[in-house]
Amino acid sequence: MRKEIVFVLFLVFLMGKESSAMRYKLINEIDVDLSARSIWNVYSSKDLPSLIVKLLPEVFERIDILEGNGGVGTVCRIVFPPGSVPRTYKEMFTKIDHVHRLKVIQQVSGGYLAMGVTSYTDMFKIISTGPNSCIIRSTTEYEVPDHLADKVNTLISIEGLVPMAHAIIKYVKEFGDQVNIDDSANIALPVGNDA
Repeated sequence: MRKEIVFVLFLVFLMGKESSAMRYKLINEIDVDLSARSIWNVYSSKDLPSLIVKLLPEVFERIDILEGNGGVGTVCRIVFPPGSVPRTYKEMFTKIDHVHRLKVIQQVSGGYLAMGVTSYTDMFKIISTGPNSCIIRSTTEYEVPDHLADKVNTLISIEGLVPMAHAIIKYVKEFGDQVNIDDSANIALPVGNDA
């Protein structure tokens, strides 16, 4: 049975000698009654950007792949619905580690960086806890100058990654994962009833 672990919030204060900045780390863990491999196959899939827009149209207006094919080095433009803050930004997939089941995504322009955040990273780690159970650990790390911390901290939350985890869990339960011979996921996108 899937159990959510209450948001774990770690505030790590690192004070530089030349400039004052705070580093924050926000973590959410969700227990899942599915194998780590099945969940990882979706998180690591090159089709994840288009899949997540279909699964969460109320969260994402669109995700455009600007460079790459969904693997390491891929640059995406994330566009949220009108009224969202931030409305858009670009991110790069900097690490997809199949051994440790870790995906790292770095914001590279716009978004929180345009608001003064000096670095912003989302990480997804899938931890096996048994043959048919795992933990989805979603982490957001960011650094912000002291004078902007109060303003920016009210906008940044781990809660943006939680609906994505729930949507992926639901997707795998409904559709499974289809793995080809080289163990990379071939995601069959659900077809809507747009008649």
